[in-house]
Amino acid sequence: MTMTRIKNLSLLIAVLLLPAGLAGQKSDFGLWYEVSAERELVKGLRIEAETSLRTDNNASRAESWYFEPGLRYKFNKYFAAGIYYRFIEQVENDDRFHPRHRWFVQMKGDLPVSRITFSARYRLQQQFKTYFSDPEDEIPVWSHRLRMELDYDVRSLPLTPYINAEIYNQVFAGNDIKFEKMRYMAGVEYTIAKRHTVGIEYVYQDSKVSKPAWVNAVSLNYAVKL
Repeated sequence: MTMTRIKNLSLLIAVLLLPAGLAGQKSDFGLWYEVSAERELVKGLRIEAETSLRTDNNASRAESWYFEPGLRYKFNKYFAAGIYYRFIEQVENDDRFHPRHRWFVQMKGDLPVSRITFSARYRLQQQFKTYFSDPEDEIPVWSHRLRMELDYDVRSLPLTPYINAEIYNQVFAGNDIKFEKMRYMAGVEYTIAKRHTVGIEYVYQDSKVSKPAWVNAVSLNYAVKL
């Protein structure tokens, strides 16, 4: 497959994701805002932190926010792994914010091919709720997530368009659902002075275990390397 065909295929996949989002217009729309930072402690080891505010109800209500610190070690240019903790404030059934606690381990592999990078990210996570609407809420939930991504490094510009798809499933689920949640994203990042990155992405989520079943969101992102 030539590079031209690969680029055309990437654009086609991005376009094909849009109808899925339009089909979910009967559901919910939100705006997400994300800020992240990272700093190298020693060679290969980085400390990272991320915070995000997410809205729902047609972007009219703050639905959740979180703060997530973590450590990541990059073994080589192809593989990295880390451990993270996420403190979440989530609007629950009583329309009030209540804390949730999540920790996870993450592994990520990258395969650069010319100006395109294929990557795979796997997370194993456990989440605790503090608001219980039924007895099952008291049981911590184990989940695993797999995300596949394709990035393209635009020649002569610090611009990186990308598309990805992520599968969510509970590890010990007592149901017959094959994929509990699917999330698709398409976006672009622009790097300024090699340290600051701004980005925008479109998110479409299809869930069989949470409400609303379909979510459309636009995420505005900023990242800095300290």
